[in-house]
Amino acid sequence: MPNEPPALVGVTGGIGSGKSAVCRHFARLGRRVLSADEIARTLTEEDPQVRDAIGRSFGKELYGTDGRLRREELGRIVFADRSKLNALNAIVHPRVFQSLDASLERFPASSQSPYALVEAALVFESKMDEWLDATIVVRASQEHRIERVLARDGSLREDVLARMSAQIPPDEAAKRADFVIDNDGSEKGLETKVAFLDRILSQMFAAGRKSRAVPSRK
Repeated sequence: MPNEPPALVGVTGGIGSGKSAVCRHFARLGRRVLSADEIARTLTEEDPQVRDAIGRSFGKELYGTDGRLRREELGRIVFADRSKLNALNAIVHPRVFQSLDASLERFPASSQSPYALVEAALVFESKMDEWLDATIVVRASQEHRIERVLARDGSLREDVLARMSAQIPPDEAAKRADFVIDNDGSEKGLETKVAFLDRILSQMFAAGRKSRAVPSRK
């Protein structure tokens, strides 16, 4: 089945857990990584329907005079009210899924890669796990996560905690995942864990994703 797309493995984890670092290690092993969060960012900036829906739901003033979305302001709104977060996700997530499927259809048949990865912050919250072939949760202690985010983008501690509270608890996510990577150690240790998991996933999907009873992504 040369035109069969690769299996799609979700990589998720709470803010500051290190899921992007995990994906970088997979990419170094030659695995293609798609970022649902980057797609969502592009959609909120460039897709007229998404921009219009966000403006109608949360206020047109969230888009500045330069046309760019005031993300920090929108984040404070939605992470303080779960119903508003759900409303935002309902606007963005369907378009993200469409974009991911389109990307997979363009995946070169000659790549011989049995699986690709999608990095997404809200795999379980968005029910993306029902659409994936396997899921990986990256987790770390709360203090490690807070330190990473503060060092990375200078967020306020209270804003980081608000975003954490809006996400599924790490232990619950781990119970729902197919694989868990703990990321409280060294970068070298993380690289070793990813390489080991890559061997497992390669064997798991070597015969093609249709060899497993997985839900269709269509």
